[in-house]
Amino acid sequence: MSLSRRIFYNTLAQSLGKVFAALIGLVTISVLSQYLREQGFGQYSTVVAFLGFFAVLADFGLYLYVVREISKPQTDHFRILSNALGLRLTAALSTLLLGALLALLFPYDAVVKRTMFLGILAFVSVSLNQVFVGVFQKHLVQHLVVFSETIGRAVNLLLVYAFIKGALGVPFFILALMIGSGANLLMTWLFAKRYEKFGIAFEIKVWKEILLVSWPLIFAVFLNLLYFKTDTVILSLFHPPETVGIYSLPYKLLEGLLAFPAMFVGLVMPLLSKTAFSDWGKFKMILQHAFNALVLMAILVILTFVCFSQKIIELVKIVARLSLPSRQVLGILSTTQSYADSPALLQILVLSAGTIFLGTLFGYAVVAINQQKAMIKGYALSAVIGLAWYFALIPRFGYWAAAWGTLLTEIIACAYAYYLVRKTSGQKLSWKIIYPALPAAGLMLSFFLLVSLPWILEVILGGLIYIFALIAFKAIPWQFVKEIIFIK
Repeated sequence: MSLSRRIFYNTLAQSLGKVFAALIGLVTISVLSQYLREQGFGQYSTVVAFLGFFAVLADFGLYLYVVREISKPQTDHFRILSNALGLRLTAALSTLLLGALLALLFPYDAVVKRTMFLGILAFVSVSLNQVFVGVFQKHLVQHLVVFSETIGRAVNLLLVYAFIKGALGVPFFILALMIGSGANLLMTWLFAKRYEKFGIAFEIKVWKEILLVSWPLIFAVFLNLLYFKTDTVILSLFHPPETVGIYSLPYKLLEGLLAFPAMFVGLVMPLLSKTAFSDWGKFKMILQHAFNALVLMAILVILTFVCFSQKIIELVKIVARLSLPSRQVLGILSTTQSYADSPALLQILVLSAGTIFLGTLFGYAVVAINQQKAMIKGYALSAVIGLAWYFALIPRFGYWAAAWGTLLTEIIACAYAYYLVRKTSGQKLSWKIIYPALPAAGLMLSFFLLVSLPWILEVILGGLIYIFALIAFKAIPWQFVKEIIFIK
């Protein structure tokens, strides 16, 4: 199978698998929220959110480090992967234990404090599982990751039903999460063994070598979270919960969209790492092709969400009513008037999504060319400007300032990452893909404006018009289409 076909089918398989896994997760949350009610579900969510924060602190940039290092020729894969697992295990246990101990100082219910310690094991499994993602990306078998995740979520859901039948309490549902995460890790571990040899190593010397390379990624993750997440926090400081809800609804859609460029670029990352420094010509070609694909994808997403933002928000509210039937959620979502500005906010935030599509590519490329230390300045610049914008404007303009501030910070981070890639590789990206893309986008937009059909059908047909127009205008080479469709 050709490389382009493998990337295409891996991206497609991941996308479909992610949708299925998300549906299982939605059912799980629905069942838990009905059974535990507001108080119990709030306790469960507190444990998950609190420990999730500390799990991020244990990231150490190991995922991207593993992807880059095992993609290079003549590297000791066994030593790299084994020590990355040992380091992640130690870091995850330490930070999560610290988090559980700190939770004792917070005004949480006693059951929440006790359950924190049980939740440690669930998040250790999640943390270790992330290291293996690099193995599957390197070998272009990401569908196995999605399959493992789906199995883990299914195990969790089955245990949730079993514990509900037994009329058990909150700690047992964290136990279900722990067993589900463990099943996911076991499947991933077994699949990874097919492609790489590894164990769990605790070589301090190798850990130091890893941290010398990956420490900038630690700051990058922190700074990225700082400018990407603080808008909602600051909004909550100056405005009532209803305002935060109006903004959070389209913001959740933005977060969902980001999975797709991450999956695609994750498959390209090993190729960038392998060719960086050793073959700049091939590196530039791969980067240009990936850039073209993401531009075409971003145009499709932006136009669709701008044209159908009202319909999309309405659909989300319907799904939320069906899937999250707690009285609190239903009470908020039933107030249609309070969400009047959400469609317009979605139109702004989808511009940020388009920027993040490209920023994801450049961010991964920065790691491939070993410029993650220099990229800290870019993330710091985004964080400083973003925080200044948020504190200055959110008190007065509310969620409008938050939405435009998100777009501003993403543009800064994307531009700085591209600057580093161009400076190191000499790559000057071509925007010629816009010439055939614009008329194709124009045809799709005209269809949206002139045709009156059920809106989901319009989206599907408009997307097909866009794709066929791209082929006709040679934005997508016919040879690529033949490689994808006509399997020999």
